[in-house]
Amino acid sequence: MKRALLLLLLAGFSHAPVMAQVEGDKNALHPCGTPAGMDPWLRKYLATPIDVHDSNDTLWTALQIHLLARNDGTGRFGPDRMLDAFHRLNEDFAQTGIRFYFKHPWNLLNSSLWFEHDSVVQGREMMFANNVPGALNVYFMARAAGNCGYNLPYAGIAMAHACSGPNDHTWAHEMGHALALPHPFLGWEGKQYNPDLPTPDTLLYDYTHFHADPDTIVPAPLDTALVEYVDGRNCTIAADRICDTGPDYLSYRWPCNAQGQSNVQQRDPAGEPFFSDGTLFMSYAADNCQRRFTPQQIQIMRTRLLTDRAHWVAPAAPVTGLVVQAAQLVAPINSAPSPVNATVLQWRAAPNATHYLVQASKVGSFGIRDFEAVVSDTFALAQNLTPNWNYFWRVRAFNAASVGPYSASGRFLSTAVSAVQTAGEAGWSIYPTLLSQGTPLVVETPEHWRGQPLTLSVFDAAGRLLFRQERAFFSEREWVPLPTEKWAAGAYFFLCAGSPGIVRQPLLLAKP
Repeated sequence: MKRALLLLLLAGFSHAPVMAQVEGDKNALHPCGTPAGMDPWLRKYLATPIDVHDSNDTLWTALQIHLLARNDGTGRFGPDRMLDAFHRLNEDFAQTGIRFYFKHPWNLLNSSLWFEHDSVVQGREMMFANNVPGALNVYFMARAAGNCGYNLPYAGIAMAHACSGPNDHTWAHEMGHALALPHPFLGWEGKQYNPDLPTPDTLLYDYTHFHADPDTIVPAPLDTALVEYVDGRNCTIAADRICDTGPDYLSYRWPCNAQGQSNVQQRDPAGEPFFSDGTLFMSYAADNCQRRFTPQQIQIMRTRLLTDRAHWVAPAAPVTGLVVQAAQLVAPINSAPSPVNATVLQWRAAPNATHYLVQASKVGSFGIRDFEAVVSDTFALAQNLTPNWNYFWRVRAFNAASVGPYSASGRFLSTAVSAVQTAGEAGWSIYPTLLSQGTPLVVETPEHWRGQPLTLSVFDAAGRLLFRQERAFFSEREWVPLPTEKWAAGAYFFLCAGSPGIVRQPLLLAKP
């Protein structure tokens, strides 16, 4: 799976310059397009609670990610943004004991129609055509029927790029829907609370498309929701029927005060005043207000995963541990020179990491990346860089279930190909050029190269890095042991980079 993820990512994301994507204002989007409704499973559970054995262990929940683009492949959610959103999701669910993980490689889909679709019906067709069994399917696109996101209980989740940032909680909100949670203001969807009018006892709502079974979509059904009272007298049968969420009548994006409550005062049908709780992920409060699920909501989601969504849950942890540390950069750093078509970016492995996002940019903000790749090794080969430019580069470690922080930024100077010299041109002598396995390389250097920090590398004919070492030469003649016993017979090239320049030497490894 790890190699498959790597190959898919490298095939689908270009190494050409990447600009930070700019999308529409999320405030112009409806917060959630999930149709109003009470999940049939939740109705049954609340009427007759299910007695399941919950050891409170982590529930490792599988996701299948689908990244949409236009027909020509442009506009796709970048790997950096995907990792940001995934990290935010798991942070939002940290209190629940539910941990999400990538079960399969990200699926890259090119369809302008799905990338910017205008109706939930189109989104449903997209999901039916591409869903993968055994995981919760999540789709990222530029336009999700005019919403920040929506969930279809029988199909999957759609997420708009503009609402999938590192500080957005839309994914957590839609994930709550996927695990049976309604809005706390159920029944008020599409309605505007008016404090000047008496609050009704009941509300009629349309739950088109909200079913466990897609065969029951037509005709559009209607249902009645009871309006929840402040004193909780009807909390088990009103609105979301979850008693620790409290009443909420606000079905639009609203700001909160310093206490996380709405600025709009509401009154229940008995005239009792209250303010909505903006800390709840399932509310429509602004993202900076939201931070939690309630204990009852958590119990519902965990029970859902332990019963009719158990096929999403892994029987054991899919990773050896979480990635919490940043990778440590090795080279090039400190503005060391490096060739524009053969810059090898190298770092030390981060504990538990299986993959790394690598970026190189002319600007320290990394708003435009000249190089971006996902790899499973601790190095990446950057090519086609702009000559004579001070580049920034960084690495982010991750695995299927967690994303670590970015490393500190390193810097290197891209050097034109003309600055790369053969050993003879640079006054070096490197021999034997026909190596036997186990034979060290002899390196004789000119005086002005001695005492300088250098990076030694060996590549095979396919450009794969096989050996790298940081060292300095202090004598006219020194020996460089190479692990040639691990290499196949064939052609290689040795490269040395440092402040005086770059030296290369072809090598041949003889058959044993």
